[in-house]
Amino acid sequence: MTDASHESDLLAEFEDLVDTDELINTGDRFMAKVNDLQDRFFGSGQFTVAEDALRGGDRELALDSHIYYTMFWRMFDQTPAALMQHFAIGLRRILAAKVFDSVGADVTIHQGILFNSGKNITLGDGVFINRRVMLDDRGPITIGDYTGLAAGVVVETHSHILDDFSEPIMFGGRTFHPVHIGGAGLIGYNAIIHAGVTIGERVVVAANSVVTKDVPDYHIVGGVPAQLLKVVAPE
Repeated sequence: MTDASHESDLLAEFEDLVDTDELINTGDRFMAKVNDLQDRFFGSGQFTVAEDALRGGDRELALDSHIYYTMFWRMFDQTPAALMQHFAIGLRRILAAKVFDSVGADVTIHQGILFNSGKNITLGDGVFINRRVMLDDRGPITIGDYTGLAAGVVVETHSHILDDFSEPIMFGGRTFHPVHIGGAGLIGYNAIIHAGVTIGERVVVAANSVVTKDVPDYHIVGGVPAQLLKVVAPE
């Protein structure tokens, strides 16, 4: 971490450049200073952890995690090297073993996944996570062996307290509930898994579905909210 004064000075300079339209003539020099921030981070781990505007404990969770490795992961994913799939998947496997609570063998994690800290994520063997997946690991998330999450999947572990009328809902506190996703399943494109849900073995969640309650083994569910479509169980 580092003193935020350097970043504050840089933001003040940027605001002045925009207000006076001088950024048009000096944008390259300003970006060089931004690149210096990045180089300082890579070289020393120096950066400022943002305040938690919604008071959900995010800053404390970040500071209690392997935050350098998490930030390195996010920055790497913005580089052209992140598109070199064989190398990038191998690099993310190494980082995941450091950042997550537990990671099985041969996991595949593609570009652009988001998580809060990683410390509450457990992945089994052969788990496949596609692009732009969001794992809200304020509470525990467990994904069983050989389950795939398609692009855009969201797994939530928190909800907002609604009956505290002394605060706006966004600031009224949160509750946390673990999510368990069983093995050998498939969570479809852009599906959303709500906090506290348990999904059984070999379950398929159809694309764009919203899962608000537990799903038993061998079920195929879909819709908003997700409903039973079919059961495909062994003889």
